[in-house]
Amino acid sequence: MLTLRPRTLFGLLALTAFCAALGCSKGVKKITVTGRVTYQGQPVRSGIVKFVGPEGAYSAGAIQSDGTYTVTDVVPGETRVGIMEAPSGSGSSSGDRSEKPAATKGSAAPLPEKYREPTTSGLVYDITPGTTELEIEIK
Repeated sequence: MLTLRPRTLFGLLALTAFCAALGCSKGVKKITVTGRVTYQGQPVRSGIVKFVGPEGAYSAGAIQSDGTYTVTDVVPGETRVGIMEAPSGSGSSSGDRSEKPAATKGSAAPLPEKYREPTTSGLVYDITPGTTELEIEIK
């Protein structure tokens, strides 16, 4: 009788999940999407835009200082989007995290926390094979 240690079993399960994820979008033509992220009419000046498409297909890209982004390897279909702003602060290492980051001059207030994750943001788009540009406007 073959017995597997928990560590080995966990490794096999992780490998199986990884292989299954790779196979989900096999044969699907992935695309590159560019655009701009704005909040209250102002560009989001840094951070990450995250796309979660069909069957959990994940892709992400950096937001530039003018609010523009490029995300490669996007699987077409219904896609949920999350925006994670880069932290901004005074650089203090006091450990006091009670203050929210202040908006920088010419930018909108910090994004509400719900926009961080694609599952809670409410930002859902239909990405088609012809989609090349997607403007993400948060009010």
